[in-house]
Amino acid sequence: MSKFSTIRIKELLEKSDAAKLPDHKGAALEELGRYLFGKMKGLELYAQNKFNKSGSRELDIIYKNDRRISELHFLDGFIPIECKNTAKKTTSEQVNWFANKVSDTTARYGILLSLSGVTGKDETEAAKSEITRAVGKLGVGLLVLTRAEILQLSSTCDLADLLERKFHALCLEEKIEFEFE
Repeated sequence: MSKFSTIRIKELLEKSDAAKLPDHKGAALEELGRYLFGKMKGLELYAQNKFNKSGSRELDIIYKNDRRISELHFLDGFIPIECKNTAKKTTSEQVNWFANKVSDTTARYGILLSLSGVTGKDETEAAKSEITRAVGKLGVGLLVLTRAEILQLSSTCDLADLLERKFHALCLEEKIEFEFE
């Protein structure tokens, strides 16, 4: 277990929020993603801003996950991460797009860093329904991390526990649990 610097997390969030262009916001949020996941035991940065062969789809961050020693042992050998820092919640179209990108890989689970959360009041509405649909139709599970959740993290153990709870809710209980702001 490694400790997170709450000061560093807040600095990276502020950097992402202050950026004027969407690409710069995304790049700063990717830096936060690399900070959080880069401290986790068993994870190694595999690629960032990686395009598929046709160049039509890009994955923001991909981690190689050594499940033998990983704090995220319950996830696949590769973990794609999508970063969204928008003023509005991530939409069903954006969730569907990420789910399709994940399904094009060998991964069965992806992580969506969506600082504003995703649209919908429950798992039958909007973006949340796309997450449910992705499990059934694509065989892909998406674990969403929000700004509020990130700000509560003090260690890699906290992050692993949060993601494992979301993993169990998505896969075992066949429902999605989200925090609403």
